[in-house]
Amino acid sequence: MNWWNVHHYSTGKPCRLSDWWLVVDHNVVLASVKNLPINLISEHIESKMNLIPLPAEAFASLAARTWILIQGIYFAWIAANVAGWLHHKLTKVKAPRVGKDPWISGLWRARKHFVVNGKRLTQEAYARDRHSMYWVQTGDMERLVLPSIHIEELRKLPESHIDSRMAVVERNLGWYNRVDIILKSTAHVDVCRTQLVQNLGRITAGQTSTLDAVFRREMGACYKDEDFHSFNAAETFLNIVNRSVANALVGEGLCDDDRWLQLCLDTTVNTGKLCRDLQPWPDLLRPIVCHFLNARRSLDRDFTASQEILTEAIKSRKRGDGNVDILQWLIDRHDGTYDDAGLSFLTNQTLFIAIAATRSTASSIVNTLFDLVAHPEHQGTLRSEIRTALAVHGSWCLEAVQEMKRLDSFIKESQRLHHHLLLSFNRKVKQPITLSSGTKIPAGTFISTPAYWAARDPSAFPPTGDGFEPWRWFDLREEAEQKGLSEIPFLASTPSPHNLHWGYGRNACPGRFMAAVEVKLIIAWILWNFDVSWPLGQTKRPENLFIDERVLPDPRQQIRFRRRTEI
Repeated sequence: MNWWNVHHYSTGKPCRLSDWWLVVDHNVVLASVKNLPINLISEHIESKMNLIPLPAEAFASLAARTWILIQGIYFAWIAANVAGWLHHKLTKVKAPRVGKDPWISGLWRARKHFVVNGKRLTQEAYARDRHSMYWVQTGDMERLVLPSIHIEELRKLPESHIDSRMAVVERNLGWYNRVDIILKSTAHVDVCRTQLVQNLGRITAGQTSTLDAVFRREMGACYKDEDFHSFNAAETFLNIVNRSVANALVGEGLCDDDRWLQLCLDTTVNTGKLCRDLQPWPDLLRPIVCHFLNARRSLDRDFTASQEILTEAIKSRKRGDGNVDILQWLIDRHDGTYDDAGLSFLTNQTLFIAIAATRSTASSIVNTLFDLVAHPEHQGTLRSEIRTALAVHGSWCLEAVQEMKRLDSFIKESQRLHHHLLLSFNRKVKQPITLSSGTKIPAGTFISTPAYWAARDPSAFPPTGDGFEPWRWFDLREEAEQKGLSEIPFLASTPSPHNLHWGYGRNACPGRFMAAVEVKLIIAWILWNFDVSWPLGQTKRPENLFIDERVLPDPRQQIRFRRRTEI
């Protein structure tokens, strides 16, 4: 059909190329176009799609109405913000502010100010009065920072009043990177609290059986001669932990699959990157912007690839199989079908555990390694303890690792001084609460505590608070045993109100027992098999990096390793 045979449906007159057209299919407007090409007109007519010409005056009227609608949306947005500001001012807790006020200096400037100066701002606030609360705009949200004296009463509140899972999702913008899986199921928490703890001995045995091969793969140069070789600590131990965690996560077979291992690493990196890339954008624009970010596209691509790999593994198993790994336990608890939705759900859970377990464990190992190199005078004592434990138990088993009490103390002290976050015990208030001090906190408030500085408080950790005392926890443990008291409070896996490395209360890290053993096992393996030192000319531990609320061991730091010939 030629273009000149297309007629206006109401007048019957031929249509011109200069007309505006509404492209309609089954009464649904698909587009409005001008100067429609002849071939496109014919194509739409042949596909039985209606082309309704729109006169210029009608288009002008439509444009005017559209502009009025846009203006209405804009002013409604302004009104909503003003209403939000008034509600915020009238209902928020009265407390001083640290840093810039987002309502005065602007949200973007306030966020950027904390990203750059978060360490100084929180340190000064704690030094002024550690028993006072304050407001602060961090890189992600505005928070009410409560003193640590309230942690005990807060931990007793039910999840219906203060929500830790929602806090994780909001902090990590979990709606865009699939971290919101934790709002849909608690299976990942349940298996870590039960089966993982019950099978810790078998999990540890599986990890130790592959540890030599993992180190040979990642630090192969050390196995070729007796010289020192330098490795980037952060990168090397992220890879080592990734391989070690995979053994407990997906079991034999997949734990050696290089494609799966790389997908886990990439997902871990891009989950955090997407969050950081989205943070500067207003909430209203994030659902749109996220689709244009490389991190989001990479996450989607890697998720699809991960699901393909796990689908084969899942379909080869069934409930009740004797596999000792987290994937099997998730399958045992999965009450859905293995259609695309069910497989996607299990993939999401598995990848979330990989994300949670890998980076934080690797950071703990790197921090402890830095402290070992910074205090070489303690390496001999720790090696003697390792020798005794291996002689008593005959192998690198869970019992031998648990026997290394001084090493446990060394690790716990390193964790105390090098928290991963400036602010912790993050909770979203869901129902109004009243503290013992009489302070009333309304629903919707995001609360935190000054974990990093509380862990360096001299009144809690004498004499100086920020001094490294490697046997602090060993001595307290010995004293408790002599008095017939429990030694549990002094273990590296046990949190406290002033040491929130693992969180605190019912929502403390459910995988901390495996993570503590893994850190201990890898540090012991390093001490037993390698001499370690700074690069030539370096004598001091590198300063941690403070970015927003995150605290990172220096990712640029190199460590020299040499295989020990006398063991």
